[in-house]
Amino acid sequence: MATFKIALEDKAAFLNRMEKAGVALDTDQAVDNKLEGYFEVIVDEPKQLEAVKTILKQSPKINTIQEMENKKKLTKSELKEMVRQELQGVLAEKKKAKAEKEEKEKMNEAIDPAMMDAIQALGGFSALVGSAFGLVKLGVAQAKKEIVAKLKAKGEDIPDDKTLEKLATQAFKGAMDSATGYNR
Repeated sequence: MATFKIALEDKAAFLNRMEKAGVALDTDQAVDNKLEGYFEVIVDEPKQLEAVKTILKQSPKINTIQEMENKKKLTKSELKEMVRQELQGVLAEKKKAKAEKEEKEKMNEAIDPAMMDAIQALGGFSALVGSAFGLVKLGVAQAKKEIVAKLKAKGEDIPDDKTLEKLATQAFKGAMDSATGYNR
Protein backbone atom coordinates (compact mmCIF):
# COMPACT_ATOMS: atom_id res chain seq x y z
CA MET A 1 0.00 0.00 0.00
CA ALA A 2 1.37 3.40 -1.00
CA THR A 3 0.10 6.97 -0.85
CA PHE A 4 1.01 9.59 -3.45
CA LYS A 5 0.50 13.32 -2.92
CA ILE A 6 -0.01 15.12 -6.24
CA ALA A 7 -0.68 18.80 -6.98
CA LEU A 8 -4.44 19.44 -7.22
CA GLU A 9 -4.16 21.19 -10.62
CA ASP A 10 -2.72 17.95 -12.08
CA LYS A 11 -5.61 15.76 -10.86
CA ALA A 12 -7.45 15.65 -14.20
CA ALA A 13 -4.29 14.83 -16.18
CA PHE A 14 -3.35 12.09 -13.74
CA LEU A 15 -6.82 10.49 -13.70
CA ASN A 16 -7.05 10.64 -17.53
CA ARG A 17 -3.69 8.86 -17.86
CA MET A 18 -4.78 6.19 -15.35
CA GLU A 19 -7.96 5.65 -17.38
CA LYS A 20 -5.97 5.36 -20.64
CA ALA A 21 -3.69 2.80 -18.94
CA GLY A 22 -6.80 0.75 -18.20
CA VAL A 23 -6.37 0.96 -14.44
CA ALA A 24 -9.41 2.23 -12.60
CA LEU A 25 -9.32 3.99 -9.26
CA ASP A 26 -12.21 3.95 -6.80
CA THR A 27 -13.61 7.28 -5.67
CA ASP A 28 -12.30 6.70 -2.14
CA GLN A 29 -8.74 6.15 -3.43
CA ALA A 30 -8.35 9.81 -4.50
CA VAL A 31 -8.89 12.26 -1.62
CA ASP A 32 -8.70 16.04 -2.15
CA ASN A 33 -7.05 18.44 0.26
CA LYS A 34 -8.07 21.79 -1.21
CA LEU A 35 -6.61 23.84 1.62
CA GLU A 36 -3.11 22.47 1.02
CA GLY A 37 -3.45 22.32 -2.79
CA TYR A 38 -2.92 18.60 -3.33
CA PHE A 39 -4.82 15.34 -3.52
CA GLU A 40 -3.78 11.93 -2.24
CA VAL A 41 -3.97 8.74 -4.24
CA ILE A 42 -4.02 5.61 -2.07
CA VAL A 43 -2.96 2.52 -4.01
CA ASP A 44 -3.57 -1.00 -2.69
CA GLU A 45 -3.07 -3.33 -5.64
CA PRO A 46 0.32 -4.05 -7.25
CA LYS A 47 -1.10 -3.44 -10.74
CA GLN A 48 -2.32 0.00 -9.70
CA LEU A 49 0.98 0.80 -8.02
CA GLU A 50 2.91 -0.13 -11.15
CA ALA A 51 0.61 2.00 -13.32
CA VAL A 52 0.90 5.03 -11.00
CA LYS A 53 4.70 4.83 -10.94
CA THR A 54 4.85 4.45 -14.73
CA ILE A 55 2.56 7.43 -15.31
CA LEU A 56 4.47 9.65 -12.90
CA LYS A 57 7.78 8.64 -14.50
CA GLN A 58 6.51 9.30 -18.05
CA SER A 59 4.80 12.59 -17.16
CA PRO A 60 7.26 14.99 -15.53
CA LYS A 61 4.69 17.83 -15.73
CA ILE A 62 2.49 16.08 -13.18
CA ASN A 63 3.75 17.62 -9.97
CA THR A 64 4.26 14.81 -7.46
CA ILE A 65 4.62 16.38 -4.05
CA GLN A 66 5.40 13.26 -2.07
CA GLU A 67 5.29 9.46 -2.19
CA MET A 68 4.81 7.64 1.08
CA GLU A 69 4.93 3.94 1.85
CA ASN A 70 2.41 2.83 4.41
CA LYS A 71 4.33 0.49 6.64
CA LYS A 72 2.60 -2.58 7.96
CA LYS A 73 2.18 -2.49 11.70
CA LEU A 74 3.59 -5.53 13.46
CA THR A 75 1.43 -7.58 15.75
CA LYS A 76 2.72 -8.46 19.18
CA SER A 77 3.43 -12.06 18.16
CA GLU A 78 5.33 -10.96 15.02
CA LEU A 79 7.39 -8.55 17.10
CA LYS A 80 8.13 -11.29 19.66
CA GLU A 81 9.22 -13.66 16.87
CA MET A 82 11.51 -10.99 15.37
CA VAL A 83 13.12 -10.32 18.77
CA ARG A 84 13.45 -14.07 19.45
CA GLN A 85 15.27 -14.63 16.14
CA GLU A 86 17.58 -11.68 16.82
CA LEU A 87 18.41 -13.03 20.28
CA GLN A 88 19.13 -16.49 18.87
CA GLY A 89 21.64 -14.93 16.47
CA VAL A 90 23.36 -13.03 19.29
CA LEU A 91 23.50 -16.14 21.49
CA ALA A 92 24.98 -18.20 18.65
CA GLU A 93 27.72 -15.59 18.17
CA LYS A 94 28.52 -15.60 21.89
CA LYS A 95 28.65 -19.41 21.94
CA LYS A 96 31.03 -19.42 18.97
CA ALA A 97 33.31 -16.83 20.60
CA LYS A 98 33.35 -18.83 23.86
CA ALA A 99 34.26 -22.05 22.01
CA GLU A 100 37.12 -20.28 20.21
CA LYS A 101 38.41 -18.88 23.51
CA GLU A 102 38.32 -22.32 25.16
CA GLU A 103 40.19 -23.86 22.20
CA LYS A 104 42.89 -21.20 22.48
CA GLU A 105 43.24 -21.79 26.23
CA LYS A 106 43.46 -25.54 25.62
CA MET A 107 46.31 -25.02 23.14
CA ASN A 108 48.16 -22.78 25.63
CA GLU A 109 47.81 -25.41 28.38
CA ALA A 110 49.11 -28.17 26.09
CA ILE A 111 52.72 -27.08 26.56
CA ASP A 112 53.52 -27.14 30.27
CA PRO A 113 57.00 -26.53 31.81
CA ALA A 114 57.79 -30.26 32.26
CA MET A 115 57.08 -30.88 28.60
CA MET A 116 59.23 -27.92 27.64
CA ASP A 117 62.17 -29.38 29.66
CA ALA A 118 61.86 -32.70 27.81
CA ILE A 119 61.75 -30.92 24.47
CA GLN A 120 64.74 -28.73 25.43
CA ALA A 121 66.76 -31.86 26.23
CA LEU A 122 65.81 -33.19 22.81
CA GLY A 123 66.86 -29.86 21.27
CA GLY A 124 70.27 -30.03 22.97
CA PHE A 125 70.81 -33.53 21.62
CA SER A 126 70.02 -32.52 18.04
CA ALA A 127 72.34 -29.50 18.26
CA LEU A 128 75.24 -31.87 19.05
CA VAL A 129 74.53 -34.28 16.22
CA GLY A 130 74.58 -31.66 13.47
CA SER A 131 72.31 -33.10 10.78
CA ALA A 132 69.86 -30.22 10.86
CA PHE A 133 67.07 -31.14 8.49
CA GLY A 134 66.70 -34.78 9.43
CA LEU A 135 67.02 -34.06 13.12
CA VAL A 136 64.51 -31.22 13.00
CA LYS A 137 61.99 -33.57 11.42
CA LEU A 138 62.83 -36.18 13.98
CA GLY A 139 62.67 -33.63 16.81
CA VAL A 140 59.27 -32.35 15.71
CA ALA A 141 57.99 -35.91 15.44
CA GLN A 142 59.32 -36.65 18.94
CA ALA A 143 57.76 -33.43 20.25
CA LYS A 144 54.44 -34.49 18.74
CA LYS A 145 54.71 -37.82 20.54
CA GLU A 146 55.50 -36.03 23.81
CA ILE A 147 52.56 -33.64 23.39
CA VAL A 148 50.17 -36.49 22.59
CA ALA A 149 51.41 -38.49 25.57
CA LYS A 150 50.98 -35.51 27.92
CA LEU A 151 47.47 -34.76 26.61
CA LYS A 152 46.44 -38.42 26.95
CA ALA A 153 47.82 -38.49 30.48
CA LYS A 154 45.72 -35.45 31.35
CA GLY A 155 42.67 -37.05 29.68
CA GLU A 156 42.29 -34.16 27.21
CA ASP A 157 41.33 -34.31 23.56
CA ILE A 158 44.13 -34.56 21.01
CA PRO A 159 44.02 -31.61 18.53
CA ASP A 160 43.90 -32.18 14.79
CA ASP A 161 47.18 -33.06 13.01
CA LYS A 162 47.75 -29.55 11.65
CA THR A 163 47.42 -27.96 15.10
CA LEU A 164 49.56 -30.70 16.65
CA GLU A 165 52.25 -30.08 14.01
CA LYS A 166 52.24 -26.34 14.82
CA LEU A 167 52.52 -26.99 18.56
CA ALA A 168 55.36 -29.47 18.10
CA THR A 169 57.24 -27.15 15.73
CA GLN A 170 56.82 -24.22 18.12
CA ALA A 171 57.99 -26.29 21.09
CA PHE A 172 60.95 -27.72 19.18
CA LYS A 173 61.98 -24.24 17.96
CA GLY A 174 61.83 -22.95 21.55
CA ALA A 175 63.95 -25.87 22.72
CA MET A 176 66.50 -25.28 19.95
CA ASP A 177 66.69 -21.54 20.73
CA SER A 178 67.14 -22.24 24.40
CA ALA A 179 69.77 -24.93 23.81
CA THR A 180 71.81 -22.80 21.45
CA GLY A 181 71.37 -19.55 23.39
CA TYR A 182 69.76 -17.85 20.38
CA ASN A 183 67.35 -15.66 22.41
CA ARG A 184 69.73 -14.61 25.19
